[in-house]
Amino acid sequence: MVVDHPARKKIAARTLLLGCVLQAFSISARAQEASPEAFYKGKEIVVYIGTGPGTTYDMYTRILARHFGRHVPGAPTIVPANKPGAGSLNAINALYNTAPRDGTTIATGHRFIPIMPLLAMPGTQFDANKFEYIGSMGRETTICLARRDANFKSIEDVKTRELLVGTTGAGSELTNFVSTLTTTLNLNLKLIRGYQSAAAIDLAIERGELQGRCGASYGSIKATKPDWLTNGFVDILLQIGLTKEPELPGAPLVIDLVTDETDRRAIELMLSPGEIARPYIAPPGTPPARVNALRRAFDATMKDAELLNEAKRLNVEISPMTGEDVQKLLTRIYSSPAQVVERARKLAGANP
Repeated sequence: MVVDHPARKKIAARTLLLGCVLQAFSISARAQEASPEAFYKGKEIVVYIGTGPGTTYDMYTRILARHFGRHVPGAPTIVPANKPGAGSLNAINALYNTAPRDGTTIATGHRFIPIMPLLAMPGTQFDANKFEYIGSMGRETTICLARRDANFKSIEDVKTRELLVGTTGAGSELTNFVSTLTTTLNLNLKLIRGYQSAAAIDLAIERGELQGRCGASYGSIKATKPDWLTNGFVDILLQIGLTKEPELPGAPLVIDLVTDETDRRAIELMLSPGEIARPYIAPPGTPPARVNALRRAFDATMKDAELLNEAKRLNVEISPMTGEDVQKLLTRIYSSPAQVVERARKLAGANP
C-alpha cells in the first residue's frame, strides 16, 4: 500500500487552492471586460436618493428613471430607492463605502455634498474626487423666503428681527447658508434642526411652526409649491447664487451685499455647487467603460423628447451638465486658494 507523504498533500492542496483563485480571477476579469450592453442586459441600476419621497431630488430622479434605461446599453431597469438622512450623507456615504462598484448603483443628493470634504464638515465618509460623476440634471438659484404674514418685507428686516427657519441636516444648504448668512450679513436667523425632508419644512411653514427657509431651491419651490408664489403666501428676501435669477428682480443677490473680499470669494466657492444642483454619482472603481456608457446615456436622456415633455408638464426645469464638466468644475473648486478654503470652512462651520 502506498501512503502519501504529508508534503505531497500540502502541495496538492495549495495547487487546488491556486487553481480556484485563478479561476475566480478569470471569471471576474471576463465580467469586467464584458461590453456594457452585455453586462447591463437583464440587470437593474439602483439609484439612491438622498432625500425622502415628495422632494424635488425625488421628483427629478423618478422622471430620470422612467427614461434613462432606454438609453443605457442593454436597457436595464432603473430602480429609485430613497435613502434619506443627515442631509443626504446617508446615501452618499453608502454609495462610497458599501455599494457595488460595478455600475449597478448610482446616487443623488444635496448639491453641497461634493464640497463637504473640502470644507472639513463632519459626517463625510468619502473622497469626493474619487467618485465618478455621471451628470447633473439642473442648475439652481437658492433663496431665502419668509411667510408674508411674518412681515419680513426685505432682507434688511432680518437684521433687526429674528426669522425662524428650519433645516434637514448637516449636509444641506439650509444649514450651511444659515451659518454663512448669519456671519457675513449679521442676520438674525434662528435655526430649528432635525426635519426629515424639505417637504416637512414646507409643511411646518404652512402650519406656522416656522417662518421661512434660507437655502431653499427656487426651482423646487416653483415645482412643489407654485401656489406660494402665485398667491403671495411668501416673500423672497434674498438670492443665494452666483448670478441673479431674472424672475426675481426685487430680491438682492447675496454676493452684492458682502463687502469683504475674502468673504465674497469664500461664498462664491460655497455657491459653486449650484451649477450642479441635481448631480448623479457612481462609486469609485466603477469600470471606465460603464462610466462612459452611463454618461452618454445620461446625456441622451437629457435630450429625450418624452423626458422633456414630462418635465415641462411637472414644472421641472432641465438644464443639464455632462459628467465630464461636473468633474472639471469640482477639480477647479478643489484647487481654490488655501485662504479662501479656510474662510469657507469657518463660514460653513459657524454656529448661529
